[in-house]
Amino acid sequence: MKKKWTFVDTLIIILIVVAGVGLFKVFGTEKATGDTKTVEAVVLMARADKEAADAITKGDVITISLTEKDTAELKDVDVKDAETMVFNAIDGKYVIEPVEGKVDIYATIELDVTENDYSFTSGSTIIKVGEKLPFRGKGYALEGYIISIKAD
Repeated sequence: MKKKWTFVDTLIIILIVVAGVGLFKVFGTEKATGDTKTVEAVVLMARADKEAADAITKGDVITISLTEKDTAELKDVDVKDAETMVFNAIDGKYVIEPVEGKVDIYATIELDVTENDYSFTSGSTIIKVGEKLPFRGKGYALEGYIISIKAD
């Protein structure tokens, strides 16, 4: 027994396509809703090499995207000896110990962003606390995480 294609079948297909497009428009994209503003974000590059820390200087233009279109200006750099928490089995306690040959780099960057419902965006790069960023300048290429944002 063969089934024939009917008007009702066509109507159901059209309704499914329209519902899918509607759901994508509502939930599928983040739209910029605010004005452009300048923010400062602190990016932590943990356990980096000392040579990379020496190459980073204030005033550098930093690339913060993989497409190399989104940039920020480096305002401040704070370099501290890297530390890690380890379990001391003898004492039964956790202790903080230095990581030999490594440093933690706290870089403050300034960038223009557009505010949306969930985050800031700089071009196509999402700027929010916890977001992983490429951090590339002249002579260095690192990755770090945004640990704080200060909006004006």
